[in-house]
Amino acid sequence: MNRSRLPLCAMFVLAAVSAGAWAQNALSALDANDDGAISRQEAIDGQRKTFERLDANEDGVLDIDEFAAGQPAPASEELPADVRRKRRKALERQFATLDRDDDGAISLAEYQAAMTPYFDALDTNSDGVLDGAELRQAIESDDARD
Repeated sequence: MNRSRLPLCAMFVLAAVSAGAWAQNALSALDANDDGAISRQEAIDGQRKTFERLDANEDGVLDIDEFAAGQPAPASEELPADVRRKRRKALERQFATLDRDDDGAISLAEYQAAMTPYFDALDTNSDGVLDGAELRQAIESDDARD
């Protein structure tokens, strides 16, 4: 996986955490057993909870509007129309990538299948858990690009 995409990957793995504070709160939000790391199972549980939160109509799948509502972004009325159109197109491409069976909806299985590689990319020492050092590394690599 491209290292420049790791911060984006981190955002998806840690999607159960609010956008502005995921770095500081990731361990406490997802570390269910308080061992100082996020196990693969804890990440999967966090993904499921996020999916359920996004599934506003509770039909077991995400439609494009539910998916869009879960993306961090400034209020659309604050953005120029051309920027809103570009963001929507990018969102639709991302949605289509996750919708592997092309049925116009993202199932929990599709959502989790797309998120698993992100966990693996962040788990730089391949021990099956994300620790504070790995999370900091992803954040610092993102900060260095800003």
